[in-house]
Formats: sequence, structure tokens, C-alpha cells
Amino acid sequence: MPFRLPYHLFLNCKTALAIAALVFTLSAQAQPADVVEATAEPTITDATEVRIGSTVVETPGIDIQLTADPAAATPAATDTESSAFDQEQLYRFVAQGMDLWRVPGMSVTVVNKDEVLFQQGFGQTATRDGLAVDEHTLFAAASTTKAMVVAGILMLQDEGKLSLSDPITQHLPEVQFGDPILNRDVTVADLLAHRTGLPSTDLWTFMQAMSLDEQISRLREVKPEASLRARLIYQNTMYELAGLLIERLSGERWDVFLMHRLWHAIGMRETYGSREQIPTIASHVWPYHFVGDELVLADWDFAANLADAAGSVWTSAHDMGLWAQFLLRNGVTAAGERLISEAGMAQMFEPMQLATVSDFYPTAELTQPHWRSYGLGWFQQDFQGRMINYHTGSLSGLIALIGLDRDNDKAVVILGNRDHAEMRHAVLWNVMDQSQPVERDWNQEIYALYQREREKSEERWNETRQQRIANANTGLPLTAFAGRYNSKVNGDVVVVYSDRRLLFKTALDTFELRHWHLNAFVAEFPPDNRVFAEFEIGFDGKVKALDILGDTFTRIADGPDLD
Repeated sequence: MPFRLPYHLFLNCKTALAIAALVFTLSAQAQPADVVEATAEPTITDATEVRIGSTVVETPGIDIQLTADPAAATPAATDTESSAFDQEQLYRFVAQGMDLWRVPGMSVTVVNKDEVLFQQGFGQTATRDGLAVDEHTLFAAASTTKAMVVAGILMLQDEGKLSLSDPITQHLPEVQFGDPILNRDVTVADLLAHRTGLPSTDLWTFMQAMSLDEQISRLREVKPEASLRARLIYQNTMYELAGLLIERLSGERWDVFLMHRLWHAIGMRETYGSREQIPTIASHVWPYHFVGDELVLADWDFAANLADAAGSVWTSAHDMGLWAQFLLRNGVTAAGERLISEAGMAQMFEPMQLATVSDFYPTAELTQPHWRSYGLGWFQQDFQGRMINYHTGSLSGLIALIGLDRDNDKAVVILGNRDHAEMRHAVLWNVMDQSQPVERDWNQEIYALYQREREKSEERWNETRQQRIANANTGLPLTAFAGRYNSKVNGDVVVVYSDRRLLFKTALDTFELRHWHLNAFVAEFPPDNRVFAEFEIGFDGKVKALDILGDTFTRIADGPDLD
């Protein structure tokens, strides 16, 4: 399996591993994901034209199938809502964005608490023999799962089974941090607000395939990067603990609990806790990267049977629209049943942790918020005088975004199957922009923003290349670096010498280490990412350790020579 850095992080400025070693990302995001050979998948199709009402839009490179009449694809809204929301403009906007970002398939819905204002699928589920995407096509919800987990926690709080202010060790005594103060003070709310101060531990899930039990056993070895409640540091493992908390208090696995108590109560019958649960008759998308100038099929980030509370849910635009409406109704179903108390809903959207510029979405450069925060499962900022709650989701080759304007009773959901296609942000701000008419071209502005980020990354890489020492060999044969290495935090990794190359192997991934200079090596992997590794040599001339991925792995055994 090719190398991939862990999936989710949402921000261009941060890697999900908080890598202390040098990582250079030439892609628009700092979160690369793995790529597989496109032996079974062709490149995208030739240019086509699609008709939106009476308008023809050219979409070179992707065969996007749109309903001829926007009104035919969207349930009827009231005359007032229809006049207030420009469906045809959004059709054109999404089609243009898909062309810019080369997205094979996408589904978008816009709702208020009572009406579906827009709901449409675009493109296809796969580049070869794919089905047309519609509102029932299944996509990965990814980290937009988190707000659903929060809803489950709030339901249990309403039942008196917990309080957000409870120490997590009160309910999960096996959770023990290295700092006794954290053991005493970290609360349920701290887990959900990403404010424990711990760095990302995504490597556990996405490279080492560690069970949650093993992750919990290693928590005491993780050193905080910030004090408790001092900084927003995105931490997926804490949401895995939240899922365990739901199971411990309800007696049901987190996704089973949500199915019984939340999803089906709202009408979400197309939502599943893992990919394995998807019925064989259901249509779902396949994940893609854009490498070079073509779409390439990607590996799945999660095993099919893994139900991970940090982001394994699969769902449709139809169901996400129902979820968004439930949130806009403040925890009440369409039938009038309250599932979460008003007090609980207020807690969900209460700002819990302020965010610095570097800990937030790069798009803040364009939206210019006066404040940035994180609630419980939601990033938050002001925009045109209103509070916007939103969250992205990112897995290898798959994207999601849900945004809420609770003041104006409007929500948007974007689901797609191209890795880090940041047109999702463009759709969000196009929908949230209250200008009449919308004067800004959010597609072009967002695309240009991430293009600038790519150019900056290229500049940094060129500067680094100038620092490389020419003809500076290791002084040791490559076979001397082979061996098994261990970290108390991240477990075992292996370096293998094979066919005159060094290969770095985790439980799930393998990638080549190419010599840089002296005892330093670099791994290059699509799309255009690099991570540096450095071996430590002792006074006896033997390899002692390997520094890579922000951690030091101590050599514990010699490795086999497989050449």
C-alpha cells in the first residue's frame, strides 16, 4: 500500500500529524492521501457541454450530467423561497467549480428548516462505468460525522447519564494521560472542542491500524503541545473516545446508537456508520486524486468494517439535508419531536475555543472574519455580520462540507469524490453571501488562494533544494540502515533494504527513502509531497535511531537484507 499521511486535517497550514520533521507539500492542502495505480480506471472524458435550463455550460474534461430544468430536480419551495434563492446560478456555479477542480462527482443541497431549496447530483460515481450522481448517491461524511457524535453525547446528557463538564476519566477510567493534571481536569467538552492540548495522533489509525484499546494505552506517552484549553489543536483520537463514551453509557456502539436515536428519527435512512454497512443495491462514489493531469483511483482510508467516530459515516445529500434541517429547527424533527434539549443545542453551538489564524481554514484570508472559534463539532466565524457554523470532512479521495447560517435559516451541504477539492469552500461562501446579486466570484477566488499556497510550497521546496550538500554520502552501506525501529508513542516501523533501495514500512504503508545527503533521506509520494527522515549514528558507527514523521524511532533489531 503506498504511503499516505493521515487523512483529515482540514487546514492547509497544519498536517494531521503535527510533523516536527520537515514536510513539504506542493498540493493545495497539507494533507496528502495515498494514490494507487490507475490500471483499472481511465482518465477523465473529453470536453462536453451540459444544459442548465436554457443555458449551455462547457465542462472540459468531465462529463457532468445535470437535469435539464433545475426545478425538475428540486422539490418545490414556496414562491417566496424560490424568488429568494437562485437555483440556476448555483447550478452554473457548481459545474464551473467542478471543471476548475476536476471533480468526478458531487452532490449539493441547500435547505431551510422547512424547505429544500436546492438538491442535485453532478457528474458520476466513477470515471469508468460510473453511475450518474443524484441526491441519494452515498458519499463519505468524513469529519462532518463529528457533529452527529456530539448530538449523541448531548442526548445522553439530557438523560442525566453525563455532563459535558464531567472529567472523561469519570466515565472512561482506562483513559490516562501522561500529565496527572490532564487526568484530573480534561472534560467531555474538552474532547469535543479539540482543546486538550495534545497533538494529532492520526498516525495510529491511518498508518499503524491501531485498535482504540492500543491507542488508549499509548495516550500517556503523548506529550502535549499546548496547555489545556489554551489552543485549538485538531485531535481525531478524542472523537474516537467520544464514540467509546456513547457505547459505555448507552450499551450500543456509537453508530448503532445514532441510527436508533437520531438518524432514523430524523428520516435519515441512507446513513451508515461504516462502508461495510452500505447495501449492495445502493450507489456510492469511488475516491480519486488528481495527479499530474489526470484523475487516479485512490485507496480507501478506512477499512470497510471500521466504524470510527471521528469520521467513518457514509450518507447522501438527501439525508444530510434532513440533518441540516434538524439543526436549523434547533433539535426538533419535522414531526415536531424534540430529540435534543434547547440547552443542549445551545451548548453545541457555543464557542468553546478561540482559534488563531494558523489553526483555522486558509479561506479566512478571503472572508476576513473578526473572530474564529470552535464549538462542539463546528468551526465558527462571523461573515457579513452573521455567525456561520461549518465543518469540512476529508478522507483519501473524498470530501464533505456542511455549513449553517442559523440566523438566516439556511444550510448547505457539499459532498464530492476528489481529494481536497476546495471548491467546497467556494460553494459554501457563494451560498452564504447575502450580496444581491452575489458580486464575488468565489470559485475563482478560492482557486487562486490555493494556487498561491501551492506556489509558496514550491518556493520553499526550491529553497530547501539549494541547501542540499552535493556528493555527501552516508558513509555507511544502505544495508546498515535496515532494521526494526520502535517509538513508545507510535509503535514499530521497519526499514527494509530491497533491490538496492531503502523502504520504510508501517503497518499499512510502504514508501521509498531516497538519499538526500549524509544520513538524511527523503520520501516522495503523490501528489507532490515530501517528508524527510534522518538516521542517527552512534560513536560505534552503528545506526541508533530514525527521526521521521515528527517522532524518534529507536532501533531495536537489525533488518533482513532482501536484495
